[in-house]
Amino acid sequence: MHLKSLRVTEFASIMDASLEGLDPGLNVVVGDNEAGKSTLLKALRAAFFQKYRGRGEAVEAFLPYGGDGRRPTVSVGFSHDGADYLLSKSFLTRPAAELAGPWASPVSGDAVEEKLAELLGFVHPGRGDSKLSEHQGAFGLLWVEQGRSNIGLDIGAGRDAVTASLEGEVGTILGGERGRALINAAKALNDRHFTATGRIGANAPLKAIDDELATARQELSQKRAAFGELEQKLKRLEDRRRALKGYEDAKTLEKASEALRAAEAALRRAEDRDREWQAAHAAVKQAEAMRAGAVEALKRRDHLTAQSAASQKAFEAAAADFAEIDAAARSAAETVSAAAKAHDDARAALKSAEDRHEAHRRRADLARESAARDRLRSVVEQAGNLAEKIAALLARRDLIAIDQKALTAIDRAERARRDCEVRLQVAAPAVTFEPEAGGGVRAPDGRAILSGETQRVVSPSRFLLEGFGAVTIEPGGGAANLESELREATGALDKLLKACGSESEADARRLFAKRQELEAELKLLSTRRDALVPEGLDAARARLGAAEAAVGRLTAAVAGEPDGAGNLADDSETAGDRLVAALETARRNAAAADEALRIASRESEAATLARVSAESDLTHFKSQAERARADVEAAEAGLSRAALSERLAEADADLEAKRGRLSLTQRQREEEGAEAAEARRKAAEKALRQISQTLQHLRDETIGLEGEVRAAGGSGVGEAVQLLEERIADLERRRQRTSLEADAARLLYRTLLDAQRTAREHWLGPIKTRVAPFLKLLHPESDIDLDEETLELRGLRRQGVEERFDRLSAGAREQVAVITRLALAQVLKQGGHPAAVILDDALVNTDELRLERMHEVLRAASRELQVIVLTCRERDFRDLGAPMFRL
Repeated sequence: MHLKSLRVTEFASIMDASLEGLDPGLNVVVGDNEAGKSTLLKALRAAFFQKYRGRGEAVEAFLPYGGDGRRPTVSVGFSHDGADYLLSKSFLTRPAAELAGPWASPVSGDAVEEKLAELLGFVHPGRGDSKLSEHQGAFGLLWVEQGRSNIGLDIGAGRDAVTASLEGEVGTILGGERGRALINAAKALNDRHFTATGRIGANAPLKAIDDELATARQELSQKRAAFGELEQKLKRLEDRRRALKGYEDAKTLEKASEALRAAEAALRRAEDRDREWQAAHAAVKQAEAMRAGAVEALKRRDHLTAQSAASQKAFEAAAADFAEIDAAARSAAETVSAAAKAHDDARAALKSAEDRHEAHRRRADLARESAARDRLRSVVEQAGNLAEKIAALLARRDLIAIDQKALTAIDRAERARRDCEVRLQVAAPAVTFEPEAGGGVRAPDGRAILSGETQRVVSPSRFLLEGFGAVTIEPGGGAANLESELREATGALDKLLKACGSESEADARRLFAKRQELEAELKLLSTRRDALVPEGLDAARARLGAAEAAVGRLTAAVAGEPDGAGNLADDSETAGDRLVAALETARRNAAAADEALRIASRESEAATLARVSAESDLTHFKSQAERARADVEAAEAGLSRAALSERLAEADADLEAKRGRLSLTQRQREEEGAEAAEARRKAAEKALRQISQTLQHLRDETIGLEGEVRAAGGSGVGEAVQLLEERIADLERRRQRTSLEADAARLLYRTLLDAQRTAREHWLGPIKTRVAPFLKLLHPESDIDLDEETLELRGLRRQGVEERFDRLSAGAREQVAVITRLALAQVLKQGGHPAAVILDDALVNTDELRLERMHEVLRAASRELQVIVLTCRERDFRDLGAPMFRL
């Protein structure tokens, strides 16, 4: 497998990143911390192993940091088994998937997931997210995430692929095809009965018998329950018939009816006595109301007499107060009139002083605004001249199309072209022909080649050797691709130069320098203009217009003043001071007059309000006294106080008589009340109703049970129970035989697997053979120790001493783990499995000496494998001689 390109957009922390032209051998991807190197590996895993319609927690983590409206997208170009593919997946928002390959048209949607699993030999999870150790095949072993290089191999689901590759090399040790066929046959027999976890299979014969047995047992349980239910119904039917006969023999219903009739008669008697008591009680209440009315009428007459006397006394006091307050209000009104006249005189003097002062102020404003207008007019003229110069320079600058971005692009394209030339010179073989006298050589295009002339061969070429024949030279190292890249790089550079109107890189730099000179001059002129008019030329011109308008308004105002305005003939500072002093004196006099008028008005208003209030009180108390006197006279004329006292005595006598009658009816009522009689009636009624319902329920239940017993007796429940018991016994005998057969199949399969596991002790030879050259560079006289079953690293054996892997230093663990991964990748590639290795910051704990040796290991491994190193430490890999890609 060869990864050719990777493009990631809007994926987690990466908004846009691209790796193009990845080498089939060694590659280094450099980026600072947080630049997105580990995210690139996560995106690559997502493209191959995560279903594009997924919505789990792992897929939600693809969401870019910018917000929910984004669409994480990954595009991967790769080759596999001699064919090229282009894979593209988008997640979350508008999910989509497409895979182009060596077929007529690209596949899309869910078919992409199936095709990827078929191509790369992995399985998708049934539900949830794809897990490294369960679903991603050998890629959990080969694509090493950051921080996991020193904790082991993460071989996980890749163990099956490694095992299959090893069997290709040491198959004869395991019995070859016949051995595998025997194990497969035993496995098929075992799988007929059991699942991979050792449980009984869903379609196993034993499962079918168990299901049939469970069904029969359940049916037997139901039939036995039905039989037991029939017996219970017979017993209940006998009990109901006995209970019904007991009620009928005791005549319970007739006795309850008689008790209800007696309770109803007693209730009617109690209700009659209750009505008599209620009538007597109402008469007492009426008598009490009559007496209370007589008492209240007497109280009202006494209160009305006292109120009339109090009203007359209040009227006399209010008349005395009103006379005193009226005299004070008249004096306050005279004071207000005098203060108002003084106030008017002071205000007239203040108006005259203000007019003289305002005329003087307008003449001073006119002089100041005229000077400001003249200064602003000069500034606008200077700024206008600078703006014309700036416009001319801008037109000259805009004629130069190149800028810093374009120059940077030209530099990058030039470097890319030079890199392609250098790589082509290194990769393309140099051939020199020196024919003997009379001989000649012709190039593939028919041109004669001079003796000693060197030819660079960048693609398969056939040279004609006169008198000898021909020779075909096929260059290695991707020379043809490099020549194509050189042409593309040269074309890209020419396109950029043409867009900028330049003939060469030097000409582009000259134009850029000229543009910078113009921009510097523009900056200087703009600074001068902005210093003159910080708010802008248009705003300054608007201010000039406003200043000219203000001068015009002031000129018109001064010209329109009457002759002798202010009674001052000059605009000197002395005249202004005299005007200000006169204005201040007039303001003080006016303020004093205002205050005197305010005080007099406030005192007059208070006196007027007091007079109005006193007059209102006098009128009120007079009306109240007259009304009270009239009320007393009218009441005495209607009914005198002596008559009211006599009426009260009559009411007391009537109340006493009616209370005696109420006491007599109360004693009669208490002998047997209506509530007790009603309770006895309700109890009798309830008893009759309950007995009737019980009898009806017994009759209905008896009829129903008789029908159910007749129906159940004809269904043959007993015979069905006996037949089911015989069927279950037969099924149990069949299950015992089938269980013995299943256990024998499982024993055979496990025995063959144990024998195979014992033979696998020879498997590790191919791995150790490939690890040995790498390990010798780092740890001489050492050997790795792998678990024969799981193929995980157990430790390191150095000079005969066993060292556990987890007790090695962090640097030693990551070195041993990396070279073992490379060896396993070679085994996988030999077995026909995809085998590209990606290391994300996998050598961070390696010292300088061993890092140089690891460089040799990586170079050696990259002759057979594609190796991609992701790192933030460019200095550790810049001497590696591998293509370097920067994020």
